[in-house]
Amino acid sequence: MSRLRLLLSCLHPLVANPGTLLPSLQALGRRFRKAGLSGVKTGLLELRAGRLLIDPDRIWRAHQARLQALRPAASQVIAAMPARPLISVLLPVYDTPAPLLEQALASVREQIYPAWELCVVDDGSGQPGVRRVLERFRRRDSRIRVHYSERNRGIARASNRALEMARGEYVALMDHDDLLQPHALLRMAQAILADAPDLLYSDEALFSEDMSTILQYFLRPAFSLERLRSHPYIVHLTLFRTELLRAIGGFDTDLTISQDYDLILRACERAAVITHIPEVLYLWRERKASAGFAQQGSVTEVSSGVIAAHLERSGLQARVSPGSVFNFYRLDYALPARHRVAVIIPTRNHGQLVKQCIDSFRGTVERVAYDLVIVDHASDDPASLDYFARLEGEHRLIRVEGPFNFSRINNQAVAALGAGYTHYLFCNNDIEAIEPGWLEHMLGFTVQPDVGMVGAKLLYPDRERVQHAGVCVGMHGAAEHYGKFMPVKLPDGSPHPGYMGSLVCDLEVSAVTAACMLVTREAYEAAGGFDEALAVGFGDVDLCLKVRERGYRVIQANNAVLLHHESYSRGKSRVDPHPEDSRLFRQRWQGIIEGGDPFYNPNLTLEDTAWSVALRGVDAQGLRRRVMPGPGRGVAAGPGATAP
Repeated sequence: MSRLRLLLSCLHPLVANPGTLLPSLQALGRRFRKAGLSGVKTGLLELRAGRLLIDPDRIWRAHQARLQALRPAASQVIAAMPARPLISVLLPVYDTPAPLLEQALASVREQIYPAWELCVVDDGSGQPGVRRVLERFRRRDSRIRVHYSERNRGIARASNRALEMARGEYVALMDHDDLLQPHALLRMAQAILADAPDLLYSDEALFSEDMSTILQYFLRPAFSLERLRSHPYIVHLTLFRTELLRAIGGFDTDLTISQDYDLILRACERAAVITHIPEVLYLWRERKASAGFAQQGSVTEVSSGVIAAHLERSGLQARVSPGSVFNFYRLDYALPARHRVAVIIPTRNHGQLVKQCIDSFRGTVERVAYDLVIVDHASDDPASLDYFARLEGEHRLIRVEGPFNFSRINNQAVAALGAGYTHYLFCNNDIEAIEPGWLEHMLGFTVQPDVGMVGAKLLYPDRERVQHAGVCVGMHGAAEHYGKFMPVKLPDGSPHPGYMGSLVCDLEVSAVTAACMLVTREAYEAAGGFDEALAVGFGDVDLCLKVRERGYRVIQANNAVLLHHESYSRGKSRVDPHPEDSRLFRQRWQGIIEGGDPFYNPNLTLEDTAWSVALRGVDAQGLRRRVMPGPGRGVAAGPGATAP
């Protein structure tokens, strides 16, 4: 494609929708100032893929304007509550600049929800202004209680002392220079009454130090244990059932960094119900002098140890190593003791592609017991037939006839194999393995009995663009790949992490593509295999959703990277290539399509694959939440405290 044709194809969406022209050009200008021509090129390709180029400050201003209208309706909601659970906000303080501390305390006092207490522990501050601010606020509001430590003993001990002071049924963690949104505790109280969770968390936003400019939104997915093991993605706002936090011993006082990550992991091990509220309830500011910035050099080592300790408590063996981006981690689980994988490659002709695929597997898979299974669907190319005949002595060759039906072809292959395999790797003939250990990495996840399927990260053949990093159900009205067309690297050559690291860490998703999809035999049989009514499209996504319905997890292994020789020059087709399959898929999975993929935040747009932000309105009446089972059994709820 010539450069002119490429440029025209990139600008076509703007011509088709003139209302987006000015903001998109402004966004391209911002990208040029930030990353030069490389940033503009990336932006044009995103436009070509149908993505939105957004202004985060404009979106935030609109969101805050909607929030101002919340108070009158919220008062009615609070009055109608059958109970008002008391929430204890734990606030350790140490030498906080007075203006920042005042703002933090004021944000708690300005909560719409009244049933709270603030448990402040001054950890031996040397700045006299800290005590003056705390005393002024304590005298103003009896809900604010303050303990003064004689000397500085560290944030973990200060937080544990605040936990001792707490009288509420739930405790919230807050940093001394951050802010709560006015409706933060109301949302948490609503979720507590609805779900009785053991742990709750929300979304948050990062601002410049003076709070004048929004720098990043942290719009999280529903609870994902594998993602949490790869990265401490649950931060603020977080609430715990008080009895659970006390049962696990609070913060580990031997840790001076990563103590919050350790606490979250230990709490999740015990939690039976974990609720995510997809609203920005917490604001924090970027401070270069904060401990997080100063101690980055030690974070990787300490956090790796925290993860290893969590795995040991969970009865799992895995090698923990640093990921490709700071504060992300790779877990390589021990392989299942007894396994045999059938690598199922359907093809019609294309012997050279199949050879490339097979040769790449031979060069990159070492510790997995596997057999290659070529499923020949009525090939008639002499060269391909000759190659397949030569393979037959060494590998399994299954011949199938009839009209093309992707689901039926794979089901027939599994049926012909018999019961000798523990796993099936469904693989397109145009897949090429490029890194050693990819299949070992995928297979390791299935040592956990609740993992039923594992997908891989797929790149286009130029290795510059992502083709697949999991599947979002509901995107573009049905389902689409995460990260599609996104660059693999940033302009400086470092790995592109994707939104909140979604391109570089392993995580739960609703579905993965069968272009390279590992399935346990138990999960495949429990779901009844592929639905042959879906002949061409969505058969893989349908199978994943059926597997999840039966209690299995689906993992996207972004540390297993392969090439998919599918050209990205086509862009997003405006013509549905399989309308009947699309109709059936939408009808069958209408609930998740309309209700939202739990692993995709509803404040992100469904119109592109790059996680663009589109904050929704705030409604006092309608509580949006994602409730997921935790890995633990919970802690019996005590009597707790409620406000009248």
